[in-house]
Amino acid sequence: MHPEKLQVSLDTFVQRMTLLNRADNPELLARIVVRWTKGQPLLTKKLLQYVLQSESRIREGEEAISVEKVIRNSLLKEFKKDDLTLNIRRSLYRKDLDNLLEVTDGQLNDNDQLYLLRIQKSLGLSYRECQIVNSEKLGLNSYFSLHQKNNIVSQDKNYKLSTAEEYNLISLESGNICEESDLTTQTAVQPTTAHQPKRTLQQKWLWILLWTPFLFLSLKGINWSRQHQITVKDDSNAQEQLCIDLTSRESPRMSLGEKVLTKEYNQPISASMTASYQGMAAFARCEFSTAKAKYQQSLGINKNNPEALIYYHNAEAIAQQHFKIAVSVPLGSKPDIAWEILRGVAQAQAEINQQGGINDKHLLVQIVNDDNDPDVARQVAKQLSADENILAVVGHNDSNSSIAAAEIYEAEKLVMISPTSTSTKLSGMGSYIMRTIPSVSALASKLASYTSTNSLTKIGICSDSGDSASGSFSQEFIAKTIEDGGQIQSINCDFAQDDFQPDSIVSQALAQNVDALLLAPSVNKMSQAIAVAQANKQQIPLLGNHSLYTYKTIESGKDAIAGMVIPSPWLSENADYSSFPQAAVQYWGGEVNWRTAMAYDATGAIIKGLQKSNSRTQLQSVLTQTNFSVNGATGQFHFQQGDRLGRVQLAYIKKSDDDGSKYQFSQLKL
Repeated sequence: MHPEKLQVSLDTFVQRMTLLNRADNPELLARIVVRWTKGQPLLTKKLLQYVLQSESRIREGEEAISVEKVIRNSLLKEFKKDDLTLNIRRSLYRKDLDNLLEVTDGQLNDNDQLYLLRIQKSLGLSYRECQIVNSEKLGLNSYFSLHQKNNIVSQDKNYKLSTAEEYNLISLESGNICEESDLTTQTAVQPTTAHQPKRTLQQKWLWILLWTPFLFLSLKGINWSRQHQITVKDDSNAQEQLCIDLTSRESPRMSLGEKVLTKEYNQPISASMTASYQGMAAFARCEFSTAKAKYQQSLGINKNNPEALIYYHNAEAIAQQHFKIAVSVPLGSKPDIAWEILRGVAQAQAEINQQGGINDKHLLVQIVNDDNDPDVARQVAKQLSADENILAVVGHNDSNSSIAAAEIYEAEKLVMISPTSTSTKLSGMGSYIMRTIPSVSALASKLASYTSTNSLTKIGICSDSGDSASGSFSQEFIAKTIEDGGQIQSINCDFAQDDFQPDSIVSQALAQNVDALLLAPSVNKMSQAIAVAQANKQQIPLLGNHSLYTYKTIESGKDAIAGMVIPSPWLSENADYSSFPQAAVQYWGGEVNWRTAMAYDATGAIIKGLQKSNSRTQLQSVLTQTNFSVNGATGQFHFQQGDRLGRVQLAYIKKSDDDGSKYQFSQLKL
């Protein structure tokens, strides 16, 4: 395992053990696990999972014995005869042998040797694999005591072999490994005394000949057992393959349900998240029915968790015929925006799977955290493209990330539909690149028309020079404003500046006698835009771009952003043409915004496309047909050269209808 990935796995383990209060010293447990596995990826992951599932709390001083117990009782049951665990099994055999030698002062009798053979079998070790350890601890002469006893019998007819010795002489001389001998049924018999009858060598060989048919039948039985195991294994191949796939796709940024990617950004650890962590652990063990029950429990406590809802449906879909897609969102850097997008994907997945799926195939959704980082977006785009089972990607969120990933998706012929990226650079990047948000030109033009209609002719602009979408929106707004006879006042307001000074910006705007100030940040610079609004203190009317349409704006801006006008691709109060808003309230317990609607439409487009396709290229062909259309949250729409043709509305921020101390977005009726 790559050191960075190993550290992430260990950090996640420590965090979850701490959250679940499962151990006094999770860090020590993690170190002990790595000592056992030597950092081997699959073993480390599996052992961490098994330790995480420990029923009782691991107290200080119990770490080493607890990990060893988990290895014996759980890990080796799954990997008993696997080469991956050979060193672990040898280490356990060596430890058991050391304990035995300590108790017996190094003198092993017949019962002790039988005990060793039983350990050998329980650990799935062969005669030759144990030979190295025995020769180290006992010396070669002691290890071959059974063979020496055979020589004694040949020379001393007064010596009697124990039953176990006779049985094991047959096994050893025939080359059978210890695990093929049912040692548990053998009872050791002590060497003969003067009162016992003597056995001749001829009698001994007669006894062996009598045993031979039973040995043959035993071996045949073992062969039948192995054939039966193979049959059972074939029947469960699909289930095992799911676990293999889950492991081979390991990434700290991706999850089908085996990891919880959301950090609790707005509340402390809750019973709902505890249930989610338990569902995660069960999913990682490929115990999908248990995982489904735990995620259902989490949603019963708090249904406003789109990640849990996706994993709930994944737990059912993964064990059936399914179509697999991915959604890439900034869960690490912008969890509030990520959840807005995930709500749309989760709702679309839930609706189609509850209807029986797409042509009887359920929808499986892999969640990806890209942190709105273009470099990370490139990395995950490569990983998603390499997974041939993934047929489409919903994402990314910000335009810079979408542009970075789009080149890879286009080259690998993987459909990408962004619900939120507006940069003009995305247009024409390729036939596999699409979006459900209307063009930035439509958004900016709608706002510019509002300023012209309301005689706001002198406009100051703040934008983010480091973000393509912010730049595109500003350029389109400037062009439309000038076209309508307005003026753009020169203000040095760049959200990307290191020495950003909100008070100075407001002073410049006031000195320029602007009629309105446009704040057009990227999603990563919204806090700077809110800082300008707070410095403004309602002195200048404020305009905003669509990025500011988020709960964080009204929560952080409060009185300072009251009255701000913002363009939006969708408003719930003006969506009589769709049942989506009402259904969303049932799913999430409240109204949703345009990001949720656009993500719902992006997922809906993929779902409808998959009704007539089952590969990446077929899906792209269906989506780009001139007669293809989707009835989504925003009504009927289709793609034209990757862009979605749709209407834009205006919203403004006002006092909440339900609570006068809070604010809400509402439709601006012109």
